[in-house]
Amino acid sequence: MFNTMQIWAFRDLLRRPFESLLLGITLTLTVAILGTLLLFPRALHDTLNTLLKATPAIVLRRLDATGFCPLPVQASVLAAENVVGVVSVRPRIWGVVNGPDGPLTIVGILENKIPKALAGKLTRLPEPGQVIIGFGVSTGPSTEPLKLKGEISRNYQVIDRLPEKTSMFTHDLVLMNPDDARQLIGLPQGYACDLAIDVFHENEQDAILSDLTASFSWPVECVTRLQSQGLYAGRLNRGRTLVAIAVIPAVLALCLLVAVNTRKSMGRQSDLGIMKAMGWTTGDIVRFQLYRELSVCLPSAVVGICLSFVLVYGPGAGWAADFFLGWNTLPPSLYLEPTGAATVVLEMAGLMLVPMIASAFLPALKGATADVHDMIKETGSR
Repeated sequence: MFNTMQIWAFRDLLRRPFESLLLGITLTLTVAILGTLLLFPRALHDTLNTLLKATPAIVLRRLDATGFCPLPVQASVLAAENVVGVVSVRPRIWGVVNGPDGPLTIVGILENKIPKALAGKLTRLPEPGQVIIGFGVSTGPSTEPLKLKGEISRNYQVIDRLPEKTSMFTHDLVLMNPDDARQLIGLPQGYACDLAIDVFHENEQDAILSDLTASFSWPVECVTRLQSQGLYAGRLNRGRTLVAIAVIPAVLALCLLVAVNTRKSMGRQSDLGIMKAMGWTTGDIVRFQLYRELSVCLPSAVVGICLSFVLVYGPGAGWAADFFLGWNTLPPSLYLEPTGAATVVLEMAGLMLVPMIASAFLPALKGATADVHDMIKETGSR
């Protein structure tokens, strides 16, 4: 399974067990910190794109002197459906109310107006006095009533939880009967909060905005999916700047670690001199040094990258959400996009393995032209 050169390299590590163990632990922690700092913005970007793909092409709201206001359902739907290019119009009833552990988003849902993101995931719809909750709403038994406080305060029976695979966009979501939702947010009968509009072609989003605005007899504001993507992308870019500042000390620590490892290897010329005196060629010494470094670096890199994945995508992601986003409740899981995550892994592998392997070649290259007697006389070997 292992050749003689690999066994020699491993036995050489055991000559200095504490030094090798300390190097491995340091590399593991450094890779874990760097990997977390690089993966977290990547995970936020992938999660944002995944969520926005499930949103309607256009969200239309009514405006008045005070800001956003309810719009009449029948007149609004009729006006929007008369615009060429509009495929479907869905009035939405939603709002933010106080729950047991903080603010929650409530949505009044009808059988023929189920959002695309939840299509096929609901086994039943809530009746008056009943709710379906996301995984982040409550950690208690589903038999306990859920108390919500908005314009009124009332307890609701929890009849189901949304599937765990939808936990990101339904994390703080409460689905309820539309009449119950209207009472909680103080919405009059026959009115909706906004319209979710889908168009025939993705590139028609911006083209029909003027037609949509002109079809209504009152002021409206339209926000497209592309505009939302640009808005949140700008916010993420500002967050990446802060992450880049945090990455700099970790990179400097890695550079210092490589420098120390190189200096330590250069100080072991007497060991290499003994090997050359025993008949080892320069190629043998290079392979020996390479196996020796990889025996420490590869396991450290694998463990460090796995730790960073667990911290970002696994149960341990709570600390990152609290530190970077200020969440003090159970955070939803982030989406893992294999392509983006693989890019970060390759970056980490190149950032850590290449310098460490290079530090292993330097002593061998120096010893290739040095005199064996002079190498053996050098101090630094133990």
